[in-house]
Amino acid sequence: MRWPWSRSLEAAPRTFPSSQKKTISQLFSKRDRDLKKLATLETIYLQGGPVSEAIDSYALLALSNGYYFDGDETLVKDVEAAAQELDLHGSLWQQITGSLSMGDDFQELAPGSGDRSGDVVMIIPRPSKMFDIEADEFGIKTGYRQYVGDTWDQRSIPLRLDQMIHTQLFTFSGSKYGLSLIDRALDDIYRDTRMITSLTDAIERMGHPRYHGRVGAENEDVPQPVLDRVADQLNDLNSCTQLATCRDVEIVELNTAGVGNADTYSNLTIQRLACALGVPEEVLGLGRGSTEATAKVRQAMFEMKVSTIQGKLERSNDLQFVDRITKQPGKVHLHFNDISEEDELTVAQYVTAVLAADPMRPLASRQWAQKRLKLQGEDIPEGDAEVDDILGGIDGLSG
Repeated sequence: MRWPWSRSLEAAPRTFPSSQKKTISQLFSKRDRDLKKLATLETIYLQGGPVSEAIDSYALLALSNGYYFDGDETLVKDVEAAAQELDLHGSLWQQITGSLSMGDDFQELAPGSGDRSGDVVMIIPRPSKMFDIEADEFGIKTGYRQYVGDTWDQRSIPLRLDQMIHTQLFTFSGSKYGLSLIDRALDDIYRDTRMITSLTDAIERMGHPRYHGRVGAENEDVPQPVLDRVADQLNDLNSCTQLATCRDVEIVELNTAGVGNADTYSNLTIQRLACALGVPEEVLGLGRGSTEATAKVRQAMFEMKVSTIQGKLERSNDLQFVDRITKQPGKVHLHFNDISEEDELTVAQYVTAVLAADPMRPLASRQWAQKRLKLQGEDIPEGDAEVDDILGGIDGLSG
């Protein structure tokens, strides 16, 4: 039996991936990845803030309405039990956030011991920066290698394709590694960081008033010790301090205008950051000046993007997780529920309209309707009573 993860090994390409020369910093390393950049991406995500919130919003929207398994009923029960035991929901969250932040996400399918040595008993997330992808000269993935340690004599652990769940959501032609959403938005992330740092410094500086003390009468030569004493008193000022001076001392507060246009500068960088990360501005706390129609368009576009991500997750988990559990490739499939319940009703009404357009000469088959409605089970023949009942119920909803 040929397993899904070995299908790529059957290919016989004639072309080659792009050749990438090692940089000077990589010449003395066994790795083919930029570890410094990977550490930077990891730090940016872990420190929280708008970037982490944007990455998490992809996972939140993709998993909010759940998922189900479709196929052979007996095998579906086995897969559902395994998904519950192994916390597939948590694994999917990690797959999304890990691949979007680091480009690639790696999780080990840990086998058991004794009688369960051939079964997966745990899904363990592993740091992406520790893994390299091994491929042949044509760029076909053949396995993985985990590097332990940071020195030249670091040891490595080879892994087969069937021992890991490897997820890539954004890719680029010619590269065996995925694209990090944070890496693509790195310039705007740095701009936002510099802008917020500057605004914070300005607010702190302007938030503590500065004073100018004038001592003595005009053209009077005031001794330096007197000036020093006045300066010391001004340096010790706080919100609870009051001054009593003689008549020839005048104290004037400086910087009374404060920091102007702080919101404008902050919103500008957040807007660019939301665009670079591909999320609606509302996710990052903006959108106050937009109309409801504009917000709906942004949300619809974001949902379309997440739906595409769901499709990638369905295929990758079918090949790497579901088939590993059933040991019968292609018998059970993972499906995500639609992100919006309104979308589900729209699809149902559309299918009903197509089938009812011309009952004598239908524009589409019942099998097509079954796929669009994501009905479980084997292909349903024409005129099946179950489908007729379902479509009849949908007719009532649309009416």
